[in-house]
Amino acid sequence: MSETLPSTIYLLNQTGQALRSRLESQFRGLNMTGIQFTILGLLDRYSGLSSAELARRFFVTPQTMNQIIAGMLKRGLIERSTSEDNRRILHMTLSPAGRETLKQGTAIAEQVEAEAMKWMAPEAHVQLRQQLSALLRQLRTNGPTPGPTAETDEDTTGDDGTDAHPDPDKVSVL
Repeated sequence: MSETLPSTIYLLNQTGQALRSRLESQFRGLNMTGIQFTILGLLDRYSGLSSAELARRFFVTPQTMNQIIAGMLKRGLIERSTSEDNRRILHMTLSPAGRETLKQGTAIAEQVEAEAMKWMAPEAHVQLRQQLSALLRQLRTNGPTPGPTAETDEDTTGDDGTDAHPDPDKVSVL
């Protein structure tokens, strides 16, 4: 009897959870969570995002994102300024402390990834990244699959008109 491998969805999910657990463990030394690290990375790449845009990107409520942002503001990792177009929108940027924390977190993430992938030939690792990036782009391009759990087609356009889900090849965060 041959062994049947679990589904790809299951394997991707379990792999993501295992990597996230390792990262979270390492990030504790920086007093940072994985979502905070990802926010710092996004603000580094897309300076000026609003809390509402981040909430959409992470599929959380604005209230939840505001709690996360409040903690990051208190620690001095990010700064906010009022939008010139709409005074109700607060744009966020990295503070010098946030840049340093991102630098330290990136070193940790690179170390965790290197350790996790050390069994794989470098060429195979590059190929895996390319395939996963292509899969992610394809899933985001085609949007939610119609069915009992997809009640609406969520608009993923940010307040600035850009895609709320950046190109996976250009974002190296969680």
